[in-house]
Amino acid sequence: MGGALQNRRTFLKNGLLVCLGAGGVAWTRRAGAQFSSENHRWGMIIDLNRCTGCQSCVVACKLQNRTVENRFNTEVLEKETGEYPDARPYFMPTQCNQCDDPPCMETCGEQAIFKMENGIVATDWSKCTGQGDCVDACPYDARFLDARFGGRSDKCDFCLHRLEKAMVPACVEACAPKARIWGDFDKPEGEFADYLKKAELISRPPDRGIETSVLYKWIARGAS
Repeated sequence: MGGALQNRRTFLKNGLLVCLGAGGVAWTRRAGAQFSSENHRWGMIIDLNRCTGCQSCVVACKLQNRTVENRFNTEVLEKETGEYPDARPYFMPTQCNQCDDPPCMETCGEQAIFKMENGIVATDWSKCTGQGDCVDACPYDARFLDARFGGRSDKCDFCLHRLEKAMVPACVEACAPKARIWGDFDKPEGEFADYLKKAELISRPPDRGIETSVLYKWIARGAS
């Protein structure tokens, strides 16, 4: 299992990067600052007014991460706002929201889950024993156990292997209506900066008071 396990997920911890590559595992020691730890604090804004429910993000994520059958690192749910006769549907992209204080990390007795300085919640499969407490603790139902790899816990990690190559997450790249806006909270630029300044953004669910690195621009009132 060792080689397959290392190939399945990207690790970045203690200055040692294990990245997924076509030819197998590539080990790269980083001198000084890790590629996206000290220099960035990554985040995503999802504008629900733009999302058309096309599922392109879901397909791109599935192809990129090759998750276990019937499991996805991101999904798009159909919801409804308002009441009859003024109710209307909208689409809600969901995934790991990279919590500031992750409930999954608190429940992991093996300390396999850790928070990177760049804001991403990552899982070290060399420590994960597949107990599943983190799956139950996730407020977004974003974690699942992969039976192909000893029941290790998997989830979205903002495509760490793409960030290392200065690429955006696959879901962001595939989103034709530009509903997913990617950026750096510490050095916001362009549309990401505009949203942070002008838009009313929330973490979901808003009544839970959970601070996250994925923020939502809610459906505008009166929007058609």
